[in-house]
Amino acid sequence: MAPRPPPLPPAGHHADFIRRFTERESQNRITKRPKALTAAQHAALREQLKDVHFLKPDYAANTKVNVAGILRKWKRYCETAKLVGSWQEVINKADRAMTMDFLFHLCEAYKIKSWGTSWEYFRQYKQLCASATGRYMDRNDSREVLKWHDAVLVALFDLQPPNSREKGVADSGDLLALLTFNIAYDTDICPTERHRIQRAGCYIGLACTGARAAEFVDNERKKPKDGCWEELFGPKSIGASSDDDGKDEEMALDDDSRLLEELLSQETAGRGRPKALCYEDILLMVVRHPETGEDVLAMSIKFITTKEQTTSQSRKTIFFFTPTRRLIFCLISVIVSLAIADRAFHAPSLTSARRVFETKNLGPVKCTPLRWKEEWLKRPVFRRFNGPIVSEDEPLQYHKLRDDMGRQSLDSGSEKEMEPKDWRRGAANKANGKAPDAVRDQMMRHDPKWATFNSAYINENVQFHLQNAVLDEPTEDSLIGMVSHIGLMRDPRASKDMVPDEVWDDLEPDPEIVALEAEREQLKGGRYRIKGTENEQRIRELTKLIASKKAQRKKTFRKEYRKDYFYNRPTWDIERQAAGEEDEDEGYIEPVIDLRIPERAQLAEIHRNQPEDLSSAELLELRIQAAELQVALCHKREKVKRDRIRRTAPTDVIIKEESPRPDHFPLLMDRRQCPECIGDEGLSYEERTFTYCRPAVMYDHFDREHANQLRRAEQILCKHPICTREALKHKIMYLFKDAIQAMDLNQLLKGFIQFTDLIRSEDSIRSKTLTRTRNLIRLGDSVELQDLIQLPLKSLIRQEDLIRLFNSLIRLEDIIQFKHRIASEDLDRFEDMNQFRSLNHFKNHIARVHGIKLRHDRM
Repeated sequence: MAPRPPPLPPAGHHADFIRRFTERESQNRITKRPKALTAAQHAALREQLKDVHFLKPDYAANTKVNVAGILRKWKRYCETAKLVGSWQEVINKADRAMTMDFLFHLCEAYKIKSWGTSWEYFRQYKQLCASATGRYMDRNDSREVLKWHDAVLVALFDLQPPNSREKGVADSGDLLALLTFNIAYDTDICPTERHRIQRAGCYIGLACTGARAAEFVDNERKKPKDGCWEELFGPKSIGASSDDDGKDEEMALDDDSRLLEELLSQETAGRGRPKALCYEDILLMVVRHPETGEDVLAMSIKFITTKEQTTSQSRKTIFFFTPTRRLIFCLISVIVSLAIADRAFHAPSLTSARRVFETKNLGPVKCTPLRWKEEWLKRPVFRRFNGPIVSEDEPLQYHKLRDDMGRQSLDSGSEKEMEPKDWRRGAANKANGKAPDAVRDQMMRHDPKWATFNSAYINENVQFHLQNAVLDEPTEDSLIGMVSHIGLMRDPRASKDMVPDEVWDDLEPDPEIVALEAEREQLKGGRYRIKGTENEQRIRELTKLIASKKAQRKKTFRKEYRKDYFYNRPTWDIERQAAGEEDEDEGYIEPVIDLRIPERAQLAEIHRNQPEDLSSAELLELRIQAAELQVALCHKREKVKRDRIRRTAPTDVIIKEESPRPDHFPLLMDRRQCPECIGDEGLSYEERTFTYCRPAVMYDHFDREHANQLRRAEQILCKHPICTREALKHKIMYLFKDAIQAMDLNQLLKGFIQFTDLIRSEDSIRSKTLTRTRNLIRLGDSVELQDLIQLPLKSLIRQEDLIRLFNSLIRLEDIIQFKHRIASEDLDRFEDMNQFRSLNHFKNHIARVHGIKLRHDRM
């Protein structure tokens, strides 16, 4: 039996394929190799290479930043020690004694606590010497410096061994507590709620892959702005001998003479993408389960950016993910939600979570990959925010993820701040013993010859019940597993800032701060304005110093109070038991979910109270519901003013309500309402219609939040819902009119669907009209335009019925009649009614239509 031919592609695909093939073929003809040198150029190159005695090492980008940092410290040392000459002259004459003195200066001038840090500075100093002088440090001198460092500096400055502090190891319980707090109880205000979804994705990804945070987010260090980097790694420096200084300048300008400099100054080309997780690293696919035969959504993530290897030497490590039973742990749902919010899927129909999760394999294939749009391949999945706007190509910063994780871990009750490396240690210890050592090192991206896991990642708490194993008793594996991880001492009643007000009131002021404030008051001499006075600079320095010391003292006090609480709480509980007091927190119940955003409240309820005995179909439906809520949540946000909005009667979980219609927003606004916030659909209805106490306060808010964005905008829009609706409706009518005139049926169908869907009204739906329309569809008759426009066709009629209905409308007499109907409308005054060319036009519109007069001097 002959094999069946593959299915035919859509119309026009072959032409597009030929065009793309021709473009790639043309690009491949352009060679990327450098042009071959002539015999004369080879001879010139050999002559120049005779004068080159040292080639600078090709350091990694972060190494160059570190060497530039040690150069800054070297310059400070030269100034402190009052050495004669420039830093280049001093380092050229540096010997073993000066190196030892420089290390002493580093330990003296900087807060170095570990001898690993001081020795790392010495290694960077050797790299600086090699880059600046063109020669490596003598090995005998390095050994003598090591003796000086270990015998004198370590003992004198009480330097601790590296990795001496306790290393946290996280497990699934810690992940569950952090994810639950992030979605259900965190009161922090994000730029948009998308950042909350991104945080959850980063937490799950770090915990389930053991990856470094720099493989998910941006951890690239910036070049210093003091010129040290340019001095060391600028376009000059080939490492030629000093005899070249007297050569004729014309020789330096010769093409052959420039050849060597061009070869040595070439930089390694990057991958054209940020060093973070991008869409091209993720493969979503629908696979047929080999046991059940069901089509399930699976995912693979490919890591290329590693610590040990450069981009050209990197080896790929690919992890696979499947849907989890606990929806809160499902990384696939997070990635799907972010991709839908970004509209990154190549298939135009994949616009909802239901479409993605219900995709099936057709025919004999076992796997159907879900492709990304080409423009999204090199864009990061987790991205940073510029105000409330998510960036298109800038990845989320590492420090933002680290700070959020530390704050949320403390607020969720952890005794100590959690850091990204806790998840890496947890994943490594989970894989240890269950996977072969070679696979474990592959997952952790470790070189097996260094035994990195045993030296730096193994849990210092032995995860084996040796006592009962020796005594031939049953081992308590679950108990040992619990006490050997970081979440053992978690107390959900604790938070990051848990100092009572009465303790702050009883705290005596710091004498040092009091002295600085007294000095400042004396310099001010009772005057409020200090600009132009004799002591202006000193007063401003004192103000900054006082603010810094106050902030540092508050931070230290909060940290010490929290430490004291966790240390003494067990003693307090024991004494209460001894005194016979009742436990006030017996039967502790988690607090209710009290959130302002309905989508977030529903998602938190699903994650927190997910039933355990769900069937596959029920679990899929709940997974789709959670993913759709995450998609909707990506476009929502809160502001600080949420705390000042008077709430209604509290409930356990806020039930999701439909978005308010434009009619609910009055066209004539209160003078204390913001004309920009009222059109922000990401805010709640209360925040959109929030009324400030005075118009001046609203003006300050508008100038602070919106004025700068309006100045930079090429086209200013009035975002009031009524203005937006009217402008969009008439814009679609113009497109409809142009499509009729051009007889473009495809554009006409698109505009017709948009128009009827836009102007539909719940009150205008009549069952008789709907029944009549369906009967007309079946009969193939035409429909009156007035009846047609009143129907919510997109939501109430199937797609195939709508096409039949539209085809019945496309008759010449109907087109002419509808064309005359639109042409008779006076639509010119509505064209671009919410678009303005300047701020003055926008201000006039706000004042005339919405009754708000903005300040002219600030705009």
